[in-house]
Amino acid sequence: MTNKSPSGALERLSHLQELLLEARTKAERRNRTPEHLVHVEAAWQEFRRKRQELASRRERAEARKKELDEQIAGYAEQLKKSEAKRKAVKGQHEYTALLTEVDHAQREIRAREDELLQVEETLALAKSEEAALAATSGEEEAGYEEQMSEWRAEQAKLAEEIAAAEKAATELRASVDKRLLGVFDRIAKMRHGVAVARVAMVANQTAACSSCNVRLRPQLLSDLRLSREILQCESCKRILYWDGSGLP
Repeated sequence: MTNKSPSGALERLSHLQELLLEARTKAERRNRTPEHLVHVEAAWQEFRRKRQELASRRERAEARKKELDEQIAGYAEQLKKSEAKRKAVKGQHEYTALLTEVDHAQREIRAREDELLQVEETLALAKSEEAALAATSGEEEAGYEEQMSEWRAEQAKLAEEIAAAEKAATELRASVDKRLLGVFDRIAKMRHGVAVARVAMVANQTAACSSCNVRLRPQLLSDLRLSREILQCESCKRILYWDGSGLP
Protein backbone atom coordinates (compact mmCIF):
# COMPACT_ATOMS: atom_id res chain seq x y z
CA MET A 1 0.00 0.00 0.00
CA THR A 2 2.20 2.80 -1.29
CA ASN A 3 1.56 6.53 -1.38
CA LYS A 4 3.59 9.46 -2.71
CA SER A 5 3.04 11.50 0.45
CA PRO A 6 2.36 8.98 3.24
CA SER A 7 2.94 11.41 6.09
CA GLY A 8 0.51 13.96 4.66
CA ALA A 9 -2.10 11.31 3.89
CA LEU A 10 -1.78 9.85 7.38
CA GLU A 11 -2.13 13.26 8.96
CA ARG A 12 -5.38 13.78 7.06
CA LEU A 13 -6.61 10.31 7.99
CA SER A 14 -5.78 10.93 11.64
CA HIS A 15 -7.68 14.20 11.56
CA LEU A 16 -10.59 12.53 9.79
CA GLN A 17 -10.70 9.88 12.50
CA GLU A 18 -10.73 12.54 15.20
CA LEU A 19 -13.66 14.29 13.53
CA LEU A 20 -15.64 11.08 13.10
CA LEU A 21 -15.01 9.98 16.68
CA GLU A 22 -15.94 13.44 17.94
CA ALA A 23 -19.23 13.34 16.02
CA ARG A 24 -20.02 9.84 17.28
CA THR A 25 -19.16 10.61 20.90
CA LYS A 26 -21.21 13.80 20.90
CA ALA A 27 -24.14 12.05 19.21
CA GLU A 28 -24.11 9.40 21.92
CA ARG A 29 -24.02 12.12 24.56
CA ARG A 30 -26.84 14.05 22.89
CA ASN A 31 -29.03 10.94 22.70
CA ARG A 32 -28.40 9.83 26.28
CA THR A 33 -30.38 11.54 29.04
CA PRO A 34 -28.09 12.50 31.95
CA GLU A 35 -28.44 10.30 35.03
CA HIS A 36 -29.77 13.13 37.20
CA LEU A 37 -32.57 13.74 34.71
CA VAL A 38 -33.57 10.13 34.07
CA HIS A 39 -36.13 10.14 36.90
CA VAL A 40 -37.48 13.50 35.71
CA GLU A 41 -37.99 12.12 32.21
CA ALA A 42 -39.51 8.90 33.58
CA ALA A 43 -41.97 10.80 35.81
CA TRP A 44 -43.06 13.03 32.94
CA GLN A 45 -43.55 10.08 30.58
CA GLU A 46 -45.57 8.28 33.25
CA PHE A 47 -47.77 11.36 33.69
CA ARG A 48 -48.35 11.52 29.92
CA ARG A 49 -49.06 7.78 29.81
CA LYS A 50 -51.71 8.13 32.51
CA ARG A 51 -53.40 10.99 30.66
CA GLN A 52 -53.40 9.04 27.41
CA GLU A 53 -54.71 5.93 29.17
CA LEU A 54 -57.54 7.91 30.78
CA ALA A 55 -58.39 9.61 27.49
CA SER A 56 -58.53 6.21 25.77
CA ARG A 57 -60.70 4.79 28.56
CA ARG A 58 -63.08 7.77 28.33
CA GLU A 59 -63.27 7.51 24.54
CA ARG A 60 -64.00 3.77 24.70
CA ALA A 61 -66.71 4.37 27.31
CA GLU A 62 -68.25 7.18 25.26
CA ALA A 63 -68.24 5.01 22.15
CA ARG A 64 -69.83 2.08 24.00
CA LYS A 65 -72.43 4.37 25.61
CA LYS A 66 -73.40 5.66 22.19
CA GLU A 67 -73.72 2.07 20.89
CA LEU A 68 -75.87 1.04 23.86
CA ASP A 69 -78.09 4.12 23.57
CA GLU A 70 -78.65 3.38 19.90
CA GLN A 71 -79.36 -0.31 20.58
CA ILE A 72 -81.79 0.50 23.39
CA ALA A 73 -83.54 3.00 21.15
CA GLY A 74 -83.74 0.35 18.42
CA TYR A 75 -85.31 -2.25 20.71
CA ALA A 76 -87.67 0.38 22.14
CA GLU A 77 -88.83 1.08 18.61
CA GLN A 78 -89.39 -2.63 18.12
CA LEU A 79 -91.57 -2.68 21.26
CA LYS A 80 -93.66 0.18 19.96
CA LYS A 81 -94.20 -1.66 16.69
CA SER A 82 -95.07 -4.84 18.56
CA GLU A 83 -97.63 -3.01 20.68
CA ALA A 84 -99.11 -1.51 17.54
CA LYS A 85 -99.50 -4.99 16.06
CA ARG A 86 -101.23 -6.35 19.18
CA LYS A 87 -104.73 -5.25 18.08
CA ALA A 88 -104.32 -6.86 14.70
CA VAL A 89 -103.22 -10.24 16.07
CA LYS A 90 -105.40 -13.15 14.99
CA GLY A 91 -105.17 -16.49 16.65
CA GLN A 92 -103.16 -17.94 19.48
CA HIS A 93 -100.13 -18.72 17.33
CA GLU A 94 -99.68 -15.10 16.25
CA TYR A 95 -100.27 -13.88 19.79
CA THR A 96 -97.62 -16.25 21.21
CA ALA A 97 -95.13 -15.13 18.56
CA LEU A 98 -95.83 -11.50 19.41
CA LEU A 99 -95.30 -12.11 23.12
CA THR A 100 -92.03 -13.85 22.37
CA GLU A 101 -90.95 -10.86 20.27
CA VAL A 102 -91.90 -8.43 23.03
CA ASP A 103 -90.17 -10.51 25.72
CA HIS A 104 -86.99 -10.69 23.65
CA ALA A 105 -86.92 -6.91 23.09
CA GLN A 106 -87.53 -6.23 26.79
CA ARG A 107 -84.76 -8.61 27.85
CA GLU A 108 -82.34 -7.03 25.39
CA ILE A 109 -83.22 -3.55 26.68
CA ARG A 110 -82.70 -4.61 30.33
CA ALA A 111 -79.34 -6.20 29.53
CA ARG A 112 -78.15 -3.09 27.77
CA GLU A 113 -79.48 -0.80 30.48
CA ASP A 114 -77.54 -2.80 33.08
CA GLU A 115 -74.38 -2.51 31.01
CA LEU A 116 -75.11 1.16 30.39
CA LEU A 117 -75.09 1.83 34.13
CA GLN A 118 -71.63 0.27 34.41
CA VAL A 119 -70.37 2.16 31.36
CA GLU A 120 -71.68 5.46 32.75
CA GLU A 121 -69.91 4.80 36.05
CA THR A 122 -66.68 4.04 34.18
CA LEU A 123 -67.15 7.16 32.06
CA ALA A 124 -67.80 9.39 35.06
CA LEU A 125 -64.73 8.07 36.87
CA ALA A 126 -62.52 8.47 33.79
CA LYS A 127 -63.73 12.04 33.28
CA SER A 128 -63.11 12.86 36.95
CA GLU A 129 -59.58 11.45 36.93
CA GLU A 130 -58.85 13.02 33.56
CA ALA A 131 -59.99 16.42 34.85
CA ALA A 132 -57.80 16.05 37.94
CA LEU A 133 -54.74 15.32 35.82
CA ALA A 134 -55.61 18.11 33.40
CA ALA A 135 -55.72 20.54 36.31
CA THR A 136 -52.09 19.75 37.16
CA SER A 137 -50.89 19.31 33.58
CA GLY A 138 -49.61 22.86 33.20
CA GLU A 139 -47.70 22.70 36.46
CA GLU A 140 -46.25 19.28 35.63
CA GLU A 141 -45.13 20.36 32.17
CA ALA A 142 -43.64 23.62 33.45
CA GLY A 143 -41.67 21.74 36.10
CA TYR A 144 -40.48 19.23 33.56
CA GLU A 145 -39.40 21.88 31.05
CA GLU A 146 -37.67 23.90 33.75
CA GLN A 147 -35.56 20.93 34.78
CA MET A 148 -34.88 19.88 31.20
CA SER A 149 -34.24 23.32 29.67
CA GLU A 150 -30.51 23.31 30.39
CA TRP A 151 -30.19 19.84 28.89
CA ARG A 152 -32.21 20.91 25.82
CA ALA A 153 -29.80 23.82 25.31
CA GLU A 154 -26.83 21.46 25.61
CA GLN A 155 -28.45 19.07 23.12
CA ALA A 156 -28.86 21.92 20.64
CA LYS A 157 -25.23 22.92 21.08
CA LEU A 158 -24.11 19.32 20.62
CA ALA A 159 -26.20 19.05 17.47
CA GLU A 160 -24.43 22.10 16.02
CA GLU A 161 -21.02 20.68 16.93
CA ILE A 162 -21.91 17.30 15.43
CA ALA A 163 -23.04 18.93 12.20
CA ALA A 164 -19.81 20.96 12.03
CA ALA A 165 -17.66 17.87 12.62
CA GLU A 166 -19.56 15.84 10.03
CA LYS A 167 -19.25 18.64 7.47
CA ALA A 168 -15.50 18.95 8.10
CA ALA A 169 -15.15 15.15 7.84
CA THR A 170 -16.98 15.11 4.50
CA GLU A 171 -14.74 17.84 3.12
CA LEU A 172 -11.62 16.08 4.40
CA ARG A 173 -12.63 12.74 2.87
CA ALA A 174 -12.60 14.39 -0.55
CA SER A 175 -8.87 15.10 -0.15
CA VAL A 176 -7.88 11.51 0.69
CA ASP A 177 -6.95 8.89 -1.90
CA LYS A 178 -10.01 6.69 -2.48
CA ARG A 179 -8.06 3.45 -2.15
CA LEU A 180 -6.54 4.53 1.14
CA LEU A 181 -9.93 5.78 2.28
CA GLY A 182 -11.40 2.37 1.52
CA VAL A 183 -8.80 0.70 3.75
CA PHE A 184 -9.47 3.27 6.47
CA ASP A 185 -13.24 2.70 6.35
CA ARG A 186 -12.89 -1.07 6.40
CA ILE A 187 -10.62 -1.06 9.44
CA ALA A 188 -12.72 1.58 11.21
CA LYS A 189 -15.79 -0.60 10.81
CA MET A 190 -14.03 -3.54 12.44
CA ARG A 191 -12.23 -1.51 15.14
CA HIS A 192 -15.03 0.65 16.58
CA GLY A 193 -14.07 3.68 14.52
CA VAL A 194 -10.35 3.59 15.31
CA ALA A 195 -8.49 2.79 12.09
CA VAL A 196 -5.37 4.92 12.66
CA ALA A 197 -3.06 4.26 15.60
CA ARG A 198 -0.26 6.58 16.64
CA VAL A 199 3.19 5.13 17.19
CA ALA A 200 4.43 5.56 20.77
CA MET A 201 8.02 5.19 21.99
CA VAL A 202 8.08 2.82 24.96
CA ALA A 203 11.87 2.57 25.31
CA ASN A 204 15.05 3.58 23.50
CA GLN A 205 14.77 2.36 19.90
CA THR A 206 11.51 0.58 20.80
CA ALA A 207 8.07 1.67 19.64
CA ALA A 208 4.58 0.24 20.02
CA CYS A 209 1.13 0.60 18.51
CA SER A 210 -0.76 2.96 20.81
CA SER A 211 -4.04 1.09 20.22
CA CYS A 212 -3.09 -2.52 20.94
CA ASN A 213 0.25 -1.82 22.74
CA VAL A 214 2.07 -4.47 20.73
CA ARG A 215 5.73 -3.55 20.09
CA LEU A 216 6.81 -2.97 16.53
CA ARG A 217 9.59 -4.93 14.84
CA PRO A 218 12.83 -2.94 14.32
CA GLN A 219 12.41 -3.11 10.54
CA LEU A 220 8.90 -1.73 10.78
CA LEU A 221 10.18 1.07 12.98
CA SER A 222 12.90 1.80 10.44
CA ASP A 223 10.36 1.96 7.62
CA LEU A 224 8.28 4.37 9.68
CA ARG A 225 11.29 6.65 10.07
CA LEU A 226 11.77 6.74 6.33
CA SER A 227 8.01 7.19 5.64
CA ARG A 228 8.28 5.10 2.50
CA GLU A 229 4.95 3.28 2.86
CA ILE A 230 1.59 3.34 4.53
CA LEU A 231 2.14 0.66 7.16
CA GLN A 232 -0.25 -1.32 9.34
CA CYS A 233 0.22 -2.78 12.81
CA GLU A 234 1.01 -6.47 12.43
CA SER A 235 -1.21 -7.23 15.44
CA CYS A 236 -4.38 -5.13 15.20
CA LYS A 237 -4.01 -4.18 11.50
CA ARG A 238 -4.62 -0.51 12.19
CA ILE A 239 -2.81 2.04 10.04
CA LEU A 240 0.28 3.28 11.88
CA TYR A 241 0.86 6.99 12.14
CA TRP A 242 3.96 8.73 13.46
CA ASP A 243 3.57 12.47 13.91
CA GLY A 244 7.32 13.06 14.01
CA SER A 245 7.81 13.06 17.78
CA GLY A 246 9.47 10.50 19.99
CA LEU A 247 11.48 8.58 17.42
CA PRO A 248 15.30 9.11 17.56
